[in-house]
Amino acid sequence: MGPLWLINILISLMIVIGLLYSLRNYLLTRKYARTKFTNALVALTTVFLIQHLYAAYVFYMMSFAYSEEMHIATPLLMLNVIGFAGFTIFIYLSRA
Repeated sequence: MGPLWLINILISLMIVIGLLYSLRNYLLTRKYARTKFTNALVALTTVFLIQHLYAAYVFYMMSFAYSEEMHIATPLLMLNVIGFAGFTIFIYLSRA
């Protein structure tokens, strides 16, 4: 497993940790205000959580199937970094 694959996995797991924190907050909010919006936030966060758990698994499996020389990890890393930037903005806006 090369360093780019490891970075991909770590970024996905960092997003998972943030999503778990967000999901916890949304579930606590949902106890007091059961609205369509809070239900949608819980559903959206759950979908993203499943997506990033699966992404970490796929990156792990691909790290054994593809070597660093095949240049597959680099574009996936760029997509993952952009996704992490979007997630960071999501967290920032949801806390404001």
